Amino acid sequence: MSKNFYDILGVSESASEAEIKKSFRKLAKEYHPDRHHGDKKAEEKFKEISEAYETLSNDKKKAQYDQMLKYGAFAGAGGGQAGMNGQDFSQFFRQGSGRGGGGFQTFGSGGLGGMEDILSQLFGGQGGDIFSGGRSGRGRRQQPQRGGNVTADLSVSFMDSVNGTERLVDVGGKRLKIKIPRGINNGGKIRLKGQGQPSPMGGPSGDLIIKVTVMPDKKFERKGNDIYSSVEVSFRDAILGTKVQVETLTQKISLTLPPGTQPGTKMRLKGQGLAVGKKQGDMFVTINVSIPSTITEEQKKILEGWGE
Repeated sequence: MSKNFYDILGVSESASEAEIKKSFRKLAKEYHPDRHHGDKKAEEKFKEISEAYETLSNDKKKAQYDQMLKYGAFAGAGGGQAGMNGQDFSQFFRQGSGRGGGGFQTFGSGGLGGMEDILSQLFGGQGGDIFSGGRSGRGRRQQPQRGGNVTADLSVSFMDSVNGTERLVDVGGKRLKIKIPRGINNGGKIRLKGQGQPSPMGGPSGDLIIKVTVMPDKKFERKGNDIYSSVEVSFRDAILGTKVQVETLTQKISLTLPPGTQPGTKMRLKGQGLAVGKKQGDMFVTINVSIPSTITEEQKKILEGWGE
């Protein structure tokens, strides 16, 4: 029996779909024309393994092929998949025709299907263009596929996100210095070009994308460029009025509370928020009034006589 499609892919007739696919990927990468410019033998080998995979990866065609194989349809003379009456049965599975110009065979009116996906992954999205010599419509060879992107997570404190900082991180066996920009938001992303996965075919490497998580802070909360905080004062100070020290992102400010300040009052400190881009944020301080859980008899009498 002449060499059949299973032999071409180097798998057994009982091979699973995954095994067939894996073998094709390996052989396609080995014999792809981009690796063997002008090598006619490699070109023919590539066409051969592509034809074999196109048949064995299609359930209907595979069933037909297996049936013909079972009854000796390919047991003709050597030099090809010749069968009964000298017919070349490889033509049975080769639908469509070449595109001319010495190009490779195209398969089926519906395109390459799964094989195109595999080849696109291996060779930079060329897909069916591989079978016309790997050239685009303008006759220009496409570049090899770039490597995949790598994602990583990085947590920083609230103040580090406000002021910006630098971190050393280990990614893929490499130690990299990451610059955290001033004012980065929770969930913000930093892209480092060329620090991702290398290309399998000599193209550019992918990028490293770092997602930044800003840890919650006990004192501050951010909304856009505005900063929110709170300060607690006594019941007496809220009634009589007072001055309190308020901590901002950069300093402490004395804040004057007027007499009769109500619980939950928000006071605005203009320009004390974040300056990111062209907008300068403000700071909003919520006044929380502390009510004592116990009072003396004298305090009780004062409150009871209040408003009489």
